[in-house]
Formats: sequence, C-alpha cells, structure tokens
Amino acid sequence: MAIRFFDQASDCLHSGSHQDSRLFHVDPSDQIKVWSPHVGQGYIQTISLQEELSLVILDYAIHSTFFCNSARRNRYLEVEFQLAGSAAGQSTFLPCFAPQNELRSQLAQPRQFKVEIVFSPPMFESYSRALVEHMTFQDQKILYDWADWVHSSQRGYNAQSSRSAFDQILNGTIISPQLFSDKEPFKKLDVWTFGRFWRSMTSEMHQVINQILSCPYSGRVRRTYLRRKALELVDLKLRGLNYLDVLSYPLVKEDIDSIYQAGKILVRNIDNPPSIETLARQVGLNRLKLNQGFHQVYGTTPFRYLRNCRLALAGHLLSTSELAVEEVAYRVGYTSRTSFTDAFRRQFGLSPKALQLQTLQRLQR
Repeated sequence: MAIRFFDQASDCLHSGSHQDSRLFHVDPSDQIKVWSPHVGQGYIQTISLQEELSLVILDYAIHSTFFCNSARRNRYLEVEFQLAGSAAGQSTFLPCFAPQNELRSQLAQPRQFKVEIVFSPPMFESYSRALVEHMTFQDQKILYDWADWVHSSQRGYNAQSSRSAFDQILNGTIISPQLFSDKEPFKKLDVWTFGRFWRSMTSEMHQVINQILSCPYSGRVRRTYLRRKALELVDLKLRGLNYLDVLSYPLVKEDIDSIYQAGKILVRNIDNPPSIETLARQVGLNRLKLNQGFHQVYGTTPFRYLRNCRLALAGHLLSTSELAVEEVAYRVGYTSRTSFTDAFRRQFGLSPKALQLQTLQRLQR
C-alpha cells in the first residue's frame, strides 16, 4: 500500500465532537481533533489554561504510516508524560526554538496515551531556562556551544557570552537554523550528542496525572485547577531531570564525561565509526562500562545510537537532495544497499526509494 503524504495536518486531523464519550472531561472551549479513519483512530484534546499555557490529552492509534508537512508557527516547549505505548511510564520534553516547516513521518503504531503540557512565549522562555538549569553540566555545555554557533552564523560575530546567545534564541531575536548542515551534517553541531531526556515517571507524577484526568470541576474553576496541576507536574519533571547520581550503576563525573565524548566520536565519524572496543579505549573505559553508560545517558546501546543518527541523516538527505540511494547509504556509513534499505524500512515504514520518489512527486505538484 502506498505511503500517504499530506500537505497539512488538517488533511488527516479533523474537528471532533465535545460529546465524544472517550473524553475524560470536556468544556465547550476545548479543541477536539480526531484522526481520519484513513490513517488511524482516536483524539487529541487541547485545553487552553491561559494564553501561553495549554494542556493536551492524546489517546490514539495509527494504523497507516504517513508523512505530513508540519508548519510550526511559534516557539514552544512541550513536556510529555506517556501513559500507554512503547514509552509508557516515561516522561520527556521537546523544545522548538523557531517557527519552521518540515516533513514529518508518522509510523503505524498501537495505542498511544499521553498528557502534554505546552508552553508558548513568554512562559516558553522562562521554563526553557529552568530546564537548562536542571540539565547535566555536559548537556548545558553542548547547548551553549550550539547557541554560540547559531549566533556567529547569523550575526557574523561572537556573542558576549554563551548565555547571551542562548537568550537571544529563546526570545526570537535570532532565528535558529536547521540542525543539519548542508555540507557537513552532524559535524559542526554536537546537539545530536545531547543526553537522553526520557526519565521514568514517579509515583507523584502518576498521582497528579490521575487528578488531571479525573478533574471534577467545570468552567473557570476547572481551568484554574488544571493550570495548577499542570505546573505541579512540570515542577516534578524539572526536579527529576538531573538523575545521574541515582542510576542503577552509578557513574562518576569522569565516566559521564567519557560517555559524552564517545557520543561525539560516533557522530563525527558517522560514515566510518570505530569499533566498540576501539571507542572504549579512546575514551578510557572498558566495554562493559561503555555499554552501561550509553544506556544510562542515551537510553540505548552505542550501536543503536549510531544507527539512529545514520538513519535520521539519511532521511534528511533523501528528502532534500537528488543523491542516489546508493550514495546516501554510503554517506551515512552503509556498504550494502540491502542492509541500508532494510534498516530504513524498519525505522520509517517505507523504503528509501519510496520516500525519495514520493517527496519528488510532492515537489512537482
């Protein structure tokens, strides 16, 4: 079956009914969207708590992989709590530093049930700063180095400080470019070596989420109650971010530094990476500690981390360039087109050639 491409989200998401029995609680001011039966089923309920703060409840399943052109109109910060699905019991966050248009893939997947809290300016700026303050030192350094790069590439000179550069990105004074560089994707930016921001949800988080889903109020009182609970939930997330001192296999600061350095080495040598044994020697760790450290910092093995970076870069090249599939495979480190195609299909739900052809067809319409 052909993969569907949609020009905008409204082509696959339609207005839903406030009488939908699946909703936990609802107000006429809530925005209800339901998935088109061509691609999935379920709903997205957006509750505006104030101008710059929204609560979103999502419960859906996708039965047909598709691509959609997503237009992001504003900067935002999304804090996510997964209740069902492959990441059930986990929380994370996603910042968007600038308006942008991008082609996003949506893979077929079983039920996803989650709660999201979305900040827009000016709360976006204050909570983004709070997130940075709760990051590990290594992630802060990566982020600030990236902010320096953005500032110098946009303005032609260095900022007074890394914090100043980051503040200008947050307030929209300078616009963040794509993370991919046209000539050397991944090599100019270490953003891809950020630590994993998925964390296990605590019992306190589950308790607050249950209170949100079972809100007994309506109207203005409901909005006030949900706003208080949403901010309480985000506060719990912030306090749980810097978790590296309570891991099952505690790592000292020097070990953590070595894991981040290993991530950088893999990203910067994406087409010809060192073996695990060589990588461990390069950063001064044994193989066991390297693997344990990757699981704890990035949430996966070194091999899978490298594979995810390779396939993300491949998807970018296939949808933005005229390179042949074989050339893309070679650039991201695959020597076999068959192996590349199999890995790409497992990750995105379609073959590299299918993505390339359908992207070309969209551009020619």
